[in-house]
Amino acid sequence: MKEKQNFSTLYVDRVPLEEVSALFNLTVDIALPVRTEIGDIADAALTELETNSRALRNQTNRSQKSKLTIQLKAERKVCGDLFSEIKKVVVFESSSRDGLRKKAATDLEFFLKPNWDIMKSAIGNQIDQTEKVVLQYRSNPDFVSGGKLIAVDSVITELEAGNKKLKTTFEAREDEDAKQEPSGSDLRPPATDSFIRFSNIIEQAVNYTPNPAIEDLFEKMDQLRKRYQALIPPKKDKGTTTSETK
Repeated sequence: MKEKQNFSTLYVDRVPLEEVSALFNLTVDIALPVRTEIGDIADAALTELETNSRALRNQTNRSQKSKLTIQLKAERKVCGDLFSEIKKVVVFESSSRDGLRKKAATDLEFFLKPNWDIMKSAIGNQIDQTEKVVLQYRSNPDFVSGGKLIAVDSVITELEAGNKKLKTTFEAREDEDAKQEPSGSDLRPPATDSFIRFSNIIEQAVNYTPNPAIEDLFEKMDQLRKRYQALIPPKKDKGTTTSETK
């Protein structure tokens, strides 16, 4: 008996909005050419997925084209560059032959390590964590004196100002998105439901009513799932659960 085929695990609820929109629409794109070969039920599910995915994509595209989104990306890059500069100085000075400079840099590197990849986080988390890091740094006199000694204190001041500006723009963009009807967050749930439904039908079809078109579609969809699963940000809160599709 042929071994049952299952889609690779995908925590679809954890895929960022823009990426999940691309996933849904790419799935539609690869399925449309073979819709007459996948059966009536799958074809009906595909029609639903196409409708909901295209609506989500259109809304996401409108958000991406917003002037605030362009400004947001530019300001985020500034913050990322400043944080990178801080890390480079800290790492360089941690090898200094000057004992005081080396200790200051080593202490700051140890302090920053838990947030070393903060700029890879979702933007809201990046903003919040940057605020916390700067606050903790400012509240520790040893960190501040050490930062001044190795000349990163002024860069941290720039990062603090840049992060405040980024937060203001981010909140303005959130308000702008909220005023649009419907918003991307409103359109995501029905698109997700359609994607899961279509995936389940194709998985059943490849096991019970296979044909070359279904088998090829299954493989292409599975590759997409693997690609987008890899884009999910690391999960830090182990107390929460998310939906899994198989």
